[in-house]
Amino acid sequence: DQLVRVSSDTYCTKEHDSLKISNGKWHWFSRQIGGKTALDYLVKVKGCSFLEAMEIIQGKPLPKAIPAPAPKQEPKRLLLPERNDNANAVIRYLKGRGIHDVIIRFCMENDLLFESRKYHSAVFLGYDKEGVPRYGNVRGTVGDYKGELSGSDKHYSFGIPAMAASDTLHLFESAVDLLSYGTLQKLDGKDWRSENLLSLAGG
Repeated sequence: DQLVRVSSDTYCTKEHDSLKISNGKWHWFSRQIGGKTALDYLVKVKGCSFLEAMEIIQGKPLPKAIPAPAPKQEPKRLLLPERNDNANAVIRYLKGRGIHDVIIRFCMENDLLFESRKYHSAVFLGYDKEGVPRYGNVRGTVGDYKGELSGSDKHYSFGIPAMAASDTLHLFESAVDLLSYGTLQKLDGKDWRSENLLSLAGG
């Protein structure tokens, strides 16, 4: 009932006499816009949103979209450097920082620390609850290099858990700070494994 015949195959609307419809197309001359479909008309002329226009065309509400499940994130893949045959450079470096032999040996024997073959850097590892290495902090034994292994996840930074259950956790900026605290505890005659020690992935 909105259409008004202008000629044999051309119509306008009662609302907009400059909007002409012909041969399956429409053009609104005063606005210089046009289109071919009812969807175009509802969106451009009536100002409907895309979803409102689709509901008018279908004559019923659109089904509510079911949100897609969030993609499962794969854990980062930690890229470990090749290990050196010995850890002489790392041991020498840590002893130079005053770290106790017992603590260095503990870290080596429990695979928390090793020496990289290429640069002879100290690599401090952090593990998830399944015992998979997920974090690697790297400290150069020559110079001041500090960094992380590619694929490191800071949620699993280097730490040494208490030997028995403990509700005390000591936090440290770096792995060497952690080992220094353990050394001080040992030198004071205290049990350095009585409480949880955790570094915050700092340099």
